[in-house]
Amino acid sequence: MPGESLELRISFKRLLIGLLVTVVPISLAGIYAITRSDRELRHTVGTHFKIFAEATAWEVGEFVHERVLETGKMAASNAVVEAVMAANRVWEGMSEAAVADRIKRVEDSWAGAASELIVRQILSSPAAVELRKYRDLDPRFLRMTVTDARGATVAATHKTLDYFQADEEYWQAIYAQGRGAVSVTDILYDDVTKANYIGIGVPVLEPGTNRFIGTLDALVDVSSLFRIVNQAHPPLNLRTSLLKDDGTLIASPEATLQANLKSPEWLAVQDALATIAGRQTGHLVTDVPNMGRRLIGFADTGLKDDYQKLGWVVLVSQDAREAFASIRLVGRLTAFLAAVGLALVTLFVVYFSLHRRVVYEPLKEAVAASPAKQPEQLPTAGTNN
Repeated sequence: MPGESLELRISFKRLLIGLLVTVVPISLAGIYAITRSDRELRHTVGTHFKIFAEATAWEVGEFVHERVLETGKMAASNAVVEAVMAANRVWEGMSEAAVADRIKRVEDSWAGAASELIVRQILSSPAAVELRKYRDLDPRFLRMTVTDARGATVAATHKTLDYFQADEEYWQAIYAQGRGAVSVTDILYDDVTKANYIGIGVPVLEPGTNRFIGTLDALVDVSSLFRIVNQAHPPLNLRTSLLKDDGTLIASPEATLQANLKSPEWLAVQDALATIAGRQTGHLVTDVPNMGRRLIGFADTGLKDDYQKLGWVVLVSQDAREAFASIRLVGRLTAFLAAVGLALVTLFVVYFSLHRRVVYEPLKEAVAASPAKQPEQLPTAGTNN
């Protein structure tokens, strides 16, 4: 009839079965998804840390490569090449003994007034003027020295400690037994300029033949390199460090190279850096002494492939609880919803069991206790009522 409303009735038992079939699998699937997604999300966060470390390592590498290229341009300049070739012509026709004797006489008088004339010539030569122009354009170049094929100083931005450079380790590295090679030192400290620097040495080559004819050595201030590391990712509260390949801190928020400290995270990552799989993963979670459990991303600068003394590594780390805070919140929320679903189903099952026992058991007992009802007999034909 029009006035009647549609009423849908479902038995409690069927409702309970429906909940068991739907809610329980969904809740179990949610719990399984939590465990699986938690691992995946942790891996994703760790990969982000690896990317941060790689980005900083790339900047560090570019800093060094660019300074090497600039030093090479200086060594190829006309003023430097001409000065070196002119100095080498002085030795032509002289015996090795005469060359050694002349170099020794200048070297012996280098620290005294007797060397003032030759020092003035070296510092005022066109090549020295050219070097000072480069230094004025880029103050990161602290000092530059040019020598000839014998190791005698030809031009410089300053008076060097010695006139003869061929007995120095850095010069031999550039000379490379006459082949000529690029040489970069590890970070050192210059007492004169009060700055941390790397020494970049490049060969001066003869135009047309590329034959070794001399050297150019530059001391490059690396304080801007420290700023690259210390200013990396500050909004994210990440601890970024630049290390030597023995774990010594070059730059970090808490320490400088002068402190000569070892990174507390180094012991945790050095084994991973030693394997291809570890380098490819690029991150790990580990307990660090005095720092607690931390997520660490790491990346090799790759400088050692070109410069043997620069086995530098970048680490990016953060407290693990802070790093995985967002994952932990989502996981807990999902687990809570799954637990609520299972709890509701459990309550329904308990309620159904109790309700059935309270309602139906007394009815069964009442039916069992009542006498059986006899069926009525119908009157037969011919019988009076």
